[in-house]
Amino acid sequence: MSYKIYDLSEPFGDGTPMWPPLVAEMRYPKNAFTGMPPAAFGGLPDHLINPMIGWPNEGSGTYEGHMHPATHMDAPVYCIDHAISVDQIPLENCYGTGVVVDLRNKKKWDTITDDDLEKVTPKIERGDIVVVNTGWHKWWRVKVREYYYHYPGLVKSAAEWLIKKKVKAIAGTWAVCDHSLSYAPLQKNNLSLYEEYMKETGKDPSKEFPDYEPCLTMLLQNGIVCIHGAGGDIDKVTGKRCTFATFPFRLERADAAMVRLVAIVEE
Repeated sequence: MSYKIYDLSEPFGDGTPMWPPLVAEMRYPKNAFTGMPPAAFGGLPDHLINPMIGWPNEGSGTYEGHMHPATHMDAPVYCIDHAISVDQIPLENCYGTGVVVDLRNKKKWDTITDDDLEKVTPKIERGDIVVVNTGWHKWWRVKVREYYYHYPGLVKSAAEWLIKKKVKAIAGTWAVCDHSLSYAPLQKNNLSLYEEYMKETGKDPSKEFPDYEPCLTMLLQNGIVCIHGAGGDIDKVTGKRCTFATFPFRLERADAAMVRLVAIVEE
């Protein structure tokens, strides 16, 4: 029996979308031995070997920022007092079987409800890792505002359904699993988005989405692993049942960490 591994995570580096909608900037120091930038970033050719250590010349990157960019896992301590941090999440919760469900029919500001999850194929089973493809990864690094402000996301009925189903983890092609307007009070936290929604729909988002990330809070309270920023080769495995692995950095006391989300498919 053979198998193939699909990478469902997004790369991290220069130009990575950040929250709020900015982009990451990486700095690559000069090689300590040669005084030149690493080869991969315009320094010495890759075939030249550092004579002092016998290894190819390499450099290290410097990153300043939070641990929520690209494909990442939130820990319960992110929104729950005295909860576990990302290094304390049980590893068995980061590995298992599940499905990649197709919700690419969802449009700007659409909601994902319990009814949507009930109807997907393959069916979501008890204990599954669920990966949701909304198609919104197409905007990652392309249109940052659309990626963060317009994506379709979960509402409370969907979170309640996942909790009742006792799924192991939920991942998706979204900035956060909650709907993109679930940042109450939106009028204070993001006035431009508040006004945009009011203008296009005539509805008040503070009434439709009165809470701040309620689904994420509910899911983490119930021990469900939450992964944001899925993408990569997700379209190749959408509609399939797979084995998933997604392990975070062992970052002490952190509320999140970047992950490599992969799907393993028997062929």
